[in-house]
Amino acid sequence: MRLVNEWFFPAEQLAQQLFTLSSESYTFGSPWTKEQFKTDIYSTQSGYLILAEKEIVAYLCYHQFLDEIEIFNFAIAPQEQRKGYGHFLLNNLNQMALSEQAVRMILEVRLSNQAAQNLYLKNEFEVIARRKNYYSKPVEDALVMTRKVRPERKNERIDIRD
Repeated sequence: MRLVNEWFFPAEQLAQQLFTLSSESYTFGSPWTKEQFKTDIYSTQSGYLILAEKEIVAYLCYHQFLDEIEIFNFAIAPQEQRKGYGHFLLNNLNQMALSEQAVRMILEVRLSNQAAQNLYLKNEFEVIARRKNYYSKPVEDALVMTRKVRPERKNERIDIRD
């Protein structure tokens, strides 16, 4: 596995791969269309952390606004889940946030998505609010979670090499 950035791929190809992975990973299908991914890839406020071997197995999409980083989209291929990749990507985002002098990270997660909530809680996010009927298809509340950006702790780095 290796961590690559979005410029490693042609935008059209990357948008298709992210859409496909997202469609396979989310219970209710991809929250974004292929065109939304493509538009986001070109945005100067967007960034992607991409974990790939031969194919993309996980990605984390974020936007930085001043001193805050918002996670917009995060998916791991179903067959690659529970291997530490989620923690690895969140840890790398924290390191990037430190270098960009961000103060906190924020995200929304479906109320029914316990696996994602557990991942975030294990990575020091905390629930700060609930947004009623935030999601559609199906309509569902979202939990707003946040984490302060902080320096890496001793022995925190994760090696995911095979």
